[in-house]
Amino acid sequence: MKKAPVKISYDKESEVLSLVLKKGRSVDSMLQGNTVLDIDKNGEVVRIDIYEYDFEAFRPMQKKLSSFAHRHLQFV
Repeated sequence: MKKAPVKISYDKESEVLSLVLKKGRSVDSMLQGNTVLDIDKNGEVVRIDIYEYDFEAFRPMQKKLSSFAHRHLQFV
């Protein structure tokens, strides 16, 4: 099965970095510091939001984040 690409976006106004790992509806969330993990009904992480993320740090890390996610995160 082909892995779906991780969707990475950054909202400059609110300084939120979002990583959508897979399609799915969030039924629960876990908060740790400035990071929120959205969990689906199967207990799997579907989205990660990082608040107060520095925009200048985002651009050079975008490809690295995507590459890391594809190598280390399991997709269904």
